[in-house]
Amino acid sequence: MTSTTIALLGQFEQEYSVNTAEITAKIGQLVSVPKSDRPAAIKEIRNLLNDVGSLLEQMDLSVRDLEDQSPQRLKYENRVASYKTDKKLLDNELERAVNRLRKSEDRTELFDTDESDLMNQTLISNTETLDRTSRKVRDAYQTIVETEHIGAEVLEDLGRQRETITRARDRLRDGNIDLTRSNQIASTMLHRIIQSRLILLILFFVLMLLLMIFIYYAI
Repeated sequence: MTSTTIALLGQFEQEYSVNTAEITAKIGQLVSVPKSDRPAAIKEIRNLLNDVGSLLEQMDLSVRDLEDQSPQRLKYENRVASYKTDKKLLDNELERAVNRLRKSEDRTELFDTDESDLMNQTLISNTETLDRTSRKVRDAYQTIVETEHIGAEVLEDLGRQRETITRARDRLRDGNIDLTRSNQIASTMLHRIIQSRLILLILFFVLMLLLMIFIYYAI
């Protein structure tokens, strides 16, 4: 009975070693498993851990079949206790690995979200900049149009002022011509008046002379 139990415990130990080695390897490989395949991989590891737990229960029962206080029983009790401790370590290691993966996924999603938010903010900022630039271009164009309109009005006003100045100059020139003519006419009239007065004066002297001659001979 003892030899059979020890042989069975030896098989359990071999199976335990194979399973725990496989579990350790699979936990280490989780980080390289594609995200979509990770749930299945984690479930497989949990199933292996459950198998190890069942195996340890069988080992515990088999150890009880050994003689109390016998060296073999004490040895396997210590081994089973050590295996249970190792199994708890594997459970904890799996949970830590899962938590690390979740945090990594959360950070990735956060980074993706932040990157998406950054892209959205950049797009919004670029759109606002484009809108401001468009408004500035429209304002500049409006200013150019208004300036062109004002320039056209100024040119039109200058044209009207030029016409007014030209007409005033023409009127002034015509006035100068009329004034010159008036001066000429006045000069001619003055000359004629002077001539008339000279003639009258000469006639007066002639008449006086004739009158004196007449009086002289009459006496």
